[in-house]
Parts: sequence; C-alpha cells; structure tokens
Amino acid sequence: MAKPKRLKPKGKFVIRNRKPNAKGEVTISIIFSVNSDVVARSTGVSIKPEQWDSKKQTIIGHRDSRRLNNQLETIKRNYETIIGNYDGILTKERLSKLIDGNLEGVSQDPKKVDFIRYAIDYAKTRYETNKIGYSTYYNQGLYLEKLRRYVVEEINGEAFLPMSEVTPELLDKYKAYRMKHIGNETMNKELAPILKAIEYAVQNGLMDTRMLSLVTGGYVETKQRSYTGEIDEQGNNVHFLTREQMSRFVELYPKVKYERTREIMDMFLFAFHACGLRVSDIATLEWAHIDFDSATMKKTLVKAKNFHEVHLNATAIQILRKWQNKGYNPRFVFNLLPKEFKFTDKDNQELCDKELKMKINSKNRTIGQSLREIGLKIGVEGFNLSMHVARHTFAVYALNPPINMSLHLVSRLLGHSSITATEKNYAKFLPETISEEVESRLQFSDYNPL
Repeated sequence: MAKPKRLKPKGKFVIRNRKPNAKGEVTISIIFSVNSDVVARSTGVSIKPEQWDSKKQTIIGHRDSRRLNNQLETIKRNYETIIGNYDGILTKERLSKLIDGNLEGVSQDPKKVDFIRYAIDYAKTRYETNKIGYSTYYNQGLYLEKLRRYVVEEINGEAFLPMSEVTPELLDKYKAYRMKHIGNETMNKELAPILKAIEYAVQNGLMDTRMLSLVTGGYVETKQRSYTGEIDEQGNNVHFLTREQMSRFVELYPKVKYERTREIMDMFLFAFHACGLRVSDIATLEWAHIDFDSATMKKTLVKAKNFHEVHLNATAIQILRKWQNKGYNPRFVFNLLPKEFKFTDKDNQELCDKELKMKINSKNRTIGQSLREIGLKIGVEGFNLSMHVARHTFAVYALNPPINMSLHLVSRLLGHSSITATEKNYAKFLPETISEEVESRLQFSDYNPL
C-alpha cells in the first residue's frame, strides 16, 4: 500500500488584533495550522477594518487594493513554497523556525533556498546595519518582487527561485526582458540588490565562486548619471583649482559684498574639507549626521547609496559651528531643503525621488551661478567653477605631495563604490605622485656599485 502523502499547511489571512491603531488601521497576519497549533506572522499590511473581506481573503475599497492584494498573495506563496519544499515532519516549533529561515539543515541547501527571499533578507540586514538607507531598502524590495514576477510569469510559474537555478543565462534573459520597458540606469538600480545578494551567497558557500563574475560584469553600460551638474567627469574633463587659485578663493572670502555669496563659498569649502562631498550630499546633510564630539559625519550618500563615515577636519567643524549659530534650519545644515522634506513615500516613492532630484538640481543651478562669478575673480579659465570642482580639488590634492594619500584611501573618502571609478577619473594625476615617491623613497643608494 502506498504511503499517504503528507499534507502541508496552507496559509490563511486574519486580523488577529481588531483594535485599530492611532491611524484607525489594523494589521493583517498570515496563520498556518499544524497539529491543532497555530503559527502566525504579520504581513506588514495595514488597512481599515471595513476594508477586509475575510471570506474572500481580499482587501476591498482601498485605493491600493490591487497592489496590496498582490503583496499578500506573494507573501502567502513564499511561505507555502518554503513549507512545501520541506521533507521532514512538521511541529509548531519546526514550522516557526522554517518560515523564519532558522531551521537547521534547511537554509544551507541551495536547492531549498529561495534566492529572492534570501536577497530581500540580505537587503534588510544591510538596512539595519546602516549600509543603505530606508528609501534604498524599500526600493530594492520592489525590484526583487519584479524579479519574482518575471520568474512566475516567464520561467516556471512558481514564486520560488532556487539558489541553484540563478545563472548568468537567467540574469541575461531577465535584463533583456526588463530593458524592453526601462532604461539602462533604472536597470542597474534593479540589478543592484540581485548582484549584492549573489556576492553574499558566494561568500557563504551557497553559490559557486564563478558567479562572482556576474557581480563585476553584471551591470549594463550607461553614460548618464543621476544629477546634472555633479557628474564625475572622466579623463581630460576633471577640473580642479590650483593651489594659487584656492588661495585667492580664501582671500576673497571676507571681501565679498553679499552674505549669501559668502554662504555659497562656505558650502564649496565644506565640500572640499569634508573629503569631496557631492552637492546632493551637501543639500541632504542633516544635523543628525554630525557628531561634534568625535568630529565625524555619518550619512547614506545620495548617489552611491552606501553608508559613509568620515572624520571632519577643524575647518569643516568651524563651518558647521558657524551655520549652527545661524539657526536657519533645525534639520538640514545648509538650509537647501525645507525641514519637513520627506525622502520616502510608501504610496509614491518615484514622485518623492523625482522631487528630491528637481530640488537638488534647482539649488545647484543657483549655487553654480554665484560660483561662476567667483571663478572669474580668482582666475579660473577653461571651465566654470562649480560645487563638483571642490570634489575634484580634494581628490587631486590628496593624491599629490605633500599628502601623497593612496588611491584606495582616496576612493574610500570620496565614497566611490569601487576603486575602478576613482582610478578612471584620477589616473592621470598619479604620475606626479609616483614620481615624487620614487624620487624621495626608492633611491636604494646603498645598493649602487657605481
């Protein structure tokens, strides 16, 4: 007689606590029953009590009903797939550990690990350790769900993508599919959490080391960058102030007629002294990012989207103290954004990001007009003085005598995602440093027989 097939628990959505919160909302949970015991987990989806149809297990009358119902269905499929792939006998304790990814002997089998769930969890870990900001974490979750939708609709009809089935061919097909609808820059944003998760999986022995080639070569070529006016110029287009011009800039500072011009000069000098800070990070710099006791700045960079921590020199701290005394804005240091500005919006994040970009570009244009006039006064020729020139000036000064800082350290201070970007921009400034080093340190005169 054939052994009867063991039935696996199915998920059901319920509202466990029907008492609404301050917003008048209740949270939907998903429950699984095993041996008369119940294991429940919050879905994170909150609605008005009257918007839940318990019989049909759907949200009704909500402006985002379709999206939220799809979100619930995805959560349910994910859990049921994980449970369905488990061959052991389930108890309440085992089921609880299983759906949390903590059951020993399950999480390390690549065939039983859902790559997309793994990537989402890794993004959450990076957010909780301040490696990425909330906006990035939220968006990466959306990008990974797009990958799941592709797997369901175009690959195998399942909401489960085994770690072992993530291949270069799969990624190439996915890129070709998505790029029918989006541009190169957006594609790279969607690839970021996927490639980061692959790198982490390789480090933890869940993927072959050959998959690391995807991490370095998986992005698509793009020439455009996020913010007009703060593009990392390459090759011969890297513009910086000579030491003489920089001295003239400092000499001009107390002589300018308008205080607003002096404030813009403050921003330029702070960008230079704060290790080449971009204008987008000048605009979004908050007092909460500054620790005066340790003289450090800690923030998530707008463009690179990685957590950045640098020590601030005495001049940078002096500029901050000056602006602290001005009291313009209780939140943003240089008063370039309104104090109530929101970086995240769960209902329309795209609009939120677009508004930030527009505000930064607008402020950058205004600042640029003043800096161009200052540039003419200090003898800048062949290019316009801009905030980004402060970034290049810091990098060139740091690489050359008398500082002679390593390219690797400069890359880290600039907040570049890789040393390749730093080398591409500043390679032509290295020979001066290298020649100086050879001249002063590599003579080996004791070993010369001539």
